[in-house]
Amino acid sequence: MDEIVSTLKGKGIKITPQRLEIYRILAGHNKHLTAESIYERIKAKIPGISLATVYTVLEVLKSKKLISEIRIKFDKSCFESRTDMHHHFLCTKCGRIFDIDIPPCPTLAEKEVNGHLIEKIGGYFYGVCSDCRKKP
Repeated sequence: MDEIVSTLKGKGIKITPQRLEIYRILAGHNKHLTAESIYERIKAKIPGISLATVYTVLEVLKSKKLISEIRIKFDKSCFESRTDMHHHFLCTKCGRIFDIDIPPCPTLAEKEVNGHLIEKIGGYFYGVCSDCRKKP
């Protein structure tokens, strides 16, 4: 927990039980979680927390670049602690989301196209995951 406290303090974030627990949940999982799923995980530990508070904390963490938001499911945002440039794969059968590491093409590696600065690269892939492909 000390590492999480120092990470949040290092970004100038005021330490609250809600912020600590939400960041701990995201930092401790290599998953893509919705605000609702984070709320379900935290409400037993912090009974007074609201879903609105979860969204507010997620915005704070996102603004400080400690987490990132993806919209691969269109109707729901998912949040993750991984903030580097990477792609995502959504299995259309089971609904799981996977990180995919694909080296960028030479043009994108330069982080500039036609004089435009590229600040973030992220692609979404949709299909059937290897686990679901094995099922009859």
